[in-house]
Amino acid sequence: MTETGEFPRVRLACVHSERYREYLAPATTVRYSLSDIPVPRPATGLVEATVTCGSCGSRVRVRVFGRARRRRWKLAWFGLFLLGALIATPSTGRLVALDALGEPAALPYVLPMLAEVLGLGAAVAGATFFCTDDGVRLTSLWGDAGHRLRRW
Repeated sequence: MTETGEFPRVRLACVHSERYREYLAPATTVRYSLSDIPVPRPATGLVEATVTCGSCGSRVRVRVFGRARRRRWKLAWFGLFLLGALIATPSTGRLVALDALGEPAALPYVLPMLAEVLGLGAAVAGATFFCTDDGVRLTSLWGDAGHRLRRW
């Protein structure tokens, strides 16, 4: 796991414009500016703070987790990845075996296919959040007035 610093590495992104285009492949263009989150990471627990956006000046509430809680969340995301991989691997083997048998009926494929989809979804979600989680959350689930958290 990565080293946890005194301040969060994620930054507050102020979204200026967002445009969805559909040509050969759909694409979304987002223009934003970044500002730091100058909230020191607590030793234990979490701290809720109000951060002022460096671009628009609006105030956004964030939660910054302590080192131990961040580590627990990272381990939880890694556990979700492992669980998903452990579910998807045997179901993939089962689907390959069913295909090799040339089974004409679709019913034997349903349960392994469902397990494969759920396992792969859990593995992808766990890996994504394991790599991107820094222990900082916006207090609002849907974002705050055009603001998001970005790592880069």
